[in-house]
Amino acid sequence: MKTNKIIFTNLKSIGFIVVLTMLSITACNSSDDASSADGNDDLTEALIQEAYFNSTSLISYEIVDCTLEDGSSGECYQLVFSSNPVDNGPYCPTTINDIGGLGIYDGATNPGFQVMKAELFNAMEADGYDIVDDNGDIHIDDFASGATNADYAYCLAAAPDNNLQLTFLIPASPVFATSNNVIDTVELIGVSVDGVPINGDPPSVVNGPGQPGISGGNIPSIDPCGGHHDPAGYYHWHFVAETINQVLDANNIDDVTCTIIDQVSDTKLIGFAKDGFPIYAYQTEPSGLDECGGITAVTSEFPDGVYHYVASNTEAPNVPKCLKGVAATNNFVFQ
Repeated sequence: MKTNKIIFTNLKSIGFIVVLTMLSITACNSSDDASSADGNDDLTEALIQEAYFNSTSLISYEIVDCTLEDGSSGECYQLVFSSNPVDNGPYCPTTINDIGGLGIYDGATNPGFQVMKAELFNAMEADGYDIVDDNGDIHIDDFASGATNADYAYCLAAAPDNNLQLTFLIPASPVFATSNNVIDTVELIGVSVDGVPINGDPPSVVNGPGQPGISGGNIPSIDPCGGHHDPAGYYHWHFVAETINQVLDANNIDDVTCTIIDQVSDTKLIGFAKDGFPIYAYQTEPSGLDECGGITAVTSEFPDGVYHYVASNTEAPNVPKCLKGVAATNNFVFQ
């Protein structure tokens, strides 16, 4: 890839401010590519500052040439982070009498978003998934030792790899697409300010998640803040953690709570979608959100207003269900 780099490091310490020009973009929604998400053709500020990100996990920040998914060329922020700046747990409980993290079950018996405890595992057993042994121990797969029996179902809790580097490409001048990108299961949505990938729904229990030799019934464990490790070893979110305690309350869950991520008071920038638009958490969700959970409004970081996605305070998962903009090709790699 050709790279004309503009590297921004410690702007305050070298005594100058780089001002990026506010860029005019023609907004569109899924039904009318000539209108913006809020019905206006407003200028959208396309500025992602290095200072927004966690300096302890951010390795490099630069602008590079990139190709967008619509075939056009442009410039992207290339952000490189170290893996696993957040690690919580609990994940899978050891026995049916213990309480672990969270899971989303889509089987016939007692489906839904719930705590990993006896009610969940008894429901899975009732649906024919052998996830508890005769001693009451939960079958757990950490993706390192491997699933030992193809007849079992497993609680999935991947081991971390703290030596990975995660690279994201985010358009420097976000543009609205001619149709919405409806987020698939585990599809990358964007990156948090800590450098943690934000993904769509976790894999289905009934229809996957495709472990070799296993035909389903495996349930990914999610910690009380809404994240877990990918089989490759990097931590990622399936929830916006800053409002997850509200989500837990809305779903009548009181066995666990998120304690390592401060819950939002007022409004907080939590990251950027892969199409370049910000993602925010609100203590009280604003009215007038579009079908992707987005709105154009003034924020502390964007005083002239910006289109952004808003995390749900009630839905599980609470991440955007679709994206309005055009992402870069090869927008996420790890090594």
